[in-house]
Amino acid sequence: MIFDDLTNIKLYKGIHPNLDQAIDFLYEHRKDSFELGRYDIDGDKVFLVVQENTLNKDENDRFEHHRRYADLHLLVEGHEFSSYGSRILDEAIPFDEASDIGFVHCEKFYPLHLGYHNFAVFFPGEPHQPNGYSGQEETVRKLSLIHISEPTRLRRI
Repeated sequence: MIFDDLTNIKLYKGIHPNLDQAIDFLYEHRKDSFELGRYDIDGDKVFLVVQENTLNKDENDRFEHHRRYADLHLLVEGHEFSSYGSRILDEAIPFDEASDIGFVHCEKFYPLHLGYHNFAVFFPGEPHQPNGYSGQEETVRKLSLIHISEPTRLRRI
C-alpha cells in the first residue's frame, strides 16, 4: 500500500510498468477534466474510472480486496476516509473471480484521510475500505486508475 502526497507520485515509477503508465497518464491530463465513466488507457491493463460516490456514514467491518488489480485512488472533489486492513480474520463475502473482488474481515485497520492533494494505491491482496465519511462532504468525485499487477513483477521499494 502507498499513501502519499500527490506531488510525490513520480517517486513510485519503476514499481510496475502498468503503474508507470497510470502515473504518466495523470501527468498528461488534468484530473478535473474527465466526465463520469471508464477511459481505456491500455485496454484491461490500465484504465481510469471516474465516479461520484456517496460516502458511507455507517460502520462497516468488511474490506474489499483484489487478486489481479491494483487501485490507485485520487480524489478530484471532497474528502474521504479509506482504511487499510491487516491480519485477515475470515472471508465476509466469497471472492468473485469474474469481477476480481472479494470481502474479508480484518483484525486491524489503519484510517487514511484522502483529499485532493494525496493519493493511495492498494496492490493485489491488500484489503482496503474506500468511501468512508470524513465528517465533511457527503459525496466525492474520484479517479480510480486501475492496473493489473503480476505480484512477481512488482519491485518493492
